[in-house]
Amino acid sequence: MKQHHRTPRRLATAVAVTLAVTAGGLAATPAAVASPPAAVGATAEAESAPAVIDPTSALRGWGSSGFLSRVGYESEGLDYRWTRYADGVSTTLPATATPYVGAVGGDVVVRQDGTAYHLYDMAAGGEPVAVDTAFLGPSAKLERLVGRTLVMRTEDSLRRHTLHVVSTAEGGQAAGRAITGFPADTRIDFTRPAVPGLLVVRYTGTVNGVSGKRLAVVDLAEAKVVDDRSVPAVHTASNVSASATHVAWVERIAGGVSVVVTARRGSTATVRHTVAAQEKGLSVSLVGGWVLYGVTGGYTAEGPNPLHPLRAVPVTGGTPVTLLDSTTTYYGGGTELLVQGGTSAHGEGVYRFVPGADGGPVVTPVALTGLRTTLGVVAQSVPTTADFSAPGSSAHFDWRFGRGRAWVDFRITHSASGRTWTESRPVDDDRIASPVFGHIGFDWNGLFEDQISAPTGTYTWTMTATPTNGVGGVLKKSGTFEVTNKPVQHDYSGSAFPDLLTRNRDGQLVSYDTRQILFEPHAWLPWTGTNRGGGWSVYDRILATGNLDAGPASDLVARDRSGVLWFYANKGTALARRTPIGGGWNTYDKLAAGSDLTGDGRPDLVATDRSGVLWLYKATGDGTKPFAPRKRIGGGWGTYDTITAPGNLGGAKAGDLLARDRSGVLWLYLGKGDGTFAPRVRVGGGWDRMYHLIPIGDFGRDGRPDFLAVTLDRAGRTVFLRYKGTGDWRAPFEGAVTTPVDWDAARSDLLF
Repeated sequence: MKQHHRTPRRLATAVAVTLAVTAGGLAATPAAVASPPAAVGATAEAESAPAVIDPTSALRGWGSSGFLSRVGYESEGLDYRWTRYADGVSTTLPATATPYVGAVGGDVVVRQDGTAYHLYDMAAGGEPVAVDTAFLGPSAKLERLVGRTLVMRTEDSLRRHTLHVVSTAEGGQAAGRAITGFPADTRIDFTRPAVPGLLVVRYTGTVNGVSGKRLAVVDLAEAKVVDDRSVPAVHTASNVSASATHVAWVERIAGGVSVVVTARRGSTATVRHTVAAQEKGLSVSLVGGWVLYGVTGGYTAEGPNPLHPLRAVPVTGGTPVTLLDSTTTYYGGGTELLVQGGTSAHGEGVYRFVPGADGGPVVTPVALTGLRTTLGVVAQSVPTTADFSAPGSSAHFDWRFGRGRAWVDFRITHSASGRTWTESRPVDDDRIASPVFGHIGFDWNGLFEDQISAPTGTYTWTMTATPTNGVGGVLKKSGTFEVTNKPVQHDYSGSAFPDLLTRNRDGQLVSYDTRQILFEPHAWLPWTGTNRGGGWSVYDRILATGNLDAGPASDLVARDRSGVLWFYANKGTALARRTPIGGGWNTYDKLAAGSDLTGDGRPDLVATDRSGVLWLYKATGDGTKPFAPRKRIGGGWGTYDTITAPGNLGGAKAGDLLARDRSGVLWLYLGKGDGTFAPRVRVGGGWDRMYHLIPIGDFGRDGRPDFLAVTLDRAGRTVFLRYKGTGDWRAPFEGAVTTPVDWDAARSDLLF
């Protein structure tokens, strides 16, 4: 047999080491440890630290020196290991096609090979002893192993059952005795060892002419029934238990409510403890003067159950106390019980329950798997900042729990606006060997649920994890982070995406995120505008200029009806109070801004007077005096009804201009970088049907400026034609893509 040496260590260290292995490279954060569950009597301190066992271990029996576990997964092959209490060393038993069965209260394990059963003494060692049960006939099956004794069940042609006690006689021959005291028509439903030397049996049979469910206690040394009673209302999905003085079982009453029933052996008087409505079977076990009860399988349960915790109540009645937060399985009873389960304090493992000096069950962790019973964060990786400026950018949030099987709700909230993004997903892989064990991650692409881009500012995140089995309650973590987007042209919200600006008929300036209105349009999702204040009706011209001052964001200029030009600095997510640039600007009939025509990296402004002369206003970079004195570029520009400055559209040294003549032909003027232009290039005709031409900036996020036009489709609906820039002056736009315009925006008198 192969031994797995485990060095004894303090409990906290054992748990931490195992969890660290599962946590990968994430930054570990302290996990909150809840108070241990209340117990009756003192919780015993182990003389040495609990053993560390494989997280896939399943308890299969125990003795005075150690316990048996099944280790692994069915699909990958199973091992059986015996773990010693004294030093935590686990010994792997020889591989076999049949499972090993453990005893209760004995250091012997058994495996079947045909009609022979091989008994391994895990305390004394040595070769296994074979016990051949062929003499019982072909129907014989192993019912239980108690100490070194095999309890076998046989069935006759009428499907009546007999129990036999089988041991090894002198000379290695098997010796068997039928257990007496059962009626002739007995059918065994359930058996369970209860140390020392007792077997409790639930069966169906006829006694004194009455047939029904019965409960018997068998003295294995005497091979006879020593206590027998009728239990007509017994819950057949639940087990039964016995001790030297009492028996316990579960009944179902009206409404599916379960009742834990105890009775002194030999007495018909009962004590009843109503627990809850319960469809699943309830496990009960007597330890000293207490009955322990709960629903097993809590760790892997697919739903909450108030009976997942292991609780205890005096056999004489009283208030129950919680011993474990959940249970997987348990073996024994009477004077000692081993349970696989877990607590919030220590996690999953094997726990021993024995009567304490005051009569209450004392709980001692015998071995731990390193798995948490209740949800807790083992590792966390969350950003402190996020930048969505680059295409495909995302903010990644990552947690690893000390267990699987949970539902996680994640929410991000913009502190200023209250806009949110949410996502919910399960953590459903509870195989600790899996690379995604207990892991959940969320990637936020910077879009809110209404498809608005996230602006620069402070955000909160909240992660709420609800265990599938309900054990331990909800786990909640929260924090803050900053979005630090880099400004882009035509961005007035700090979202790293251009904004469409509109002035509605009430004189309000409203901005719309192009990411929502151009790339995430939904018929059922109205545009979400940001109102930037009223009073804009006083202006007959408003321009998105690009960055004119020392700040990084794109600014605005607006001309009032008296000819004064005003400057609005953009503070990233809001406009500053206006400052005057100067008067006399009503001499111009057309204004355009946003292209760097002089090659100094700052957007300039051009204007045509009513005689058709084009004037250049070179940007200074100073918000108090944004433009240098004007410079004449040339005449003949009166042939155009619209001039726009889209930026570097043609791919040359500097920014360019687009001009539409009165016949609807659009022309490109390629800037040379010195305030002059190359000869114009025809872009195409038909542009007279567009009633807004908008140099929107780089909504395609490829480093090239794009263009929007507003027109009517054949059905008379207002639509956008969005033109993605190519960077090639010979064909500056890709084909138009049509996008419907929201009704409120379509009624605006100005889009820019």
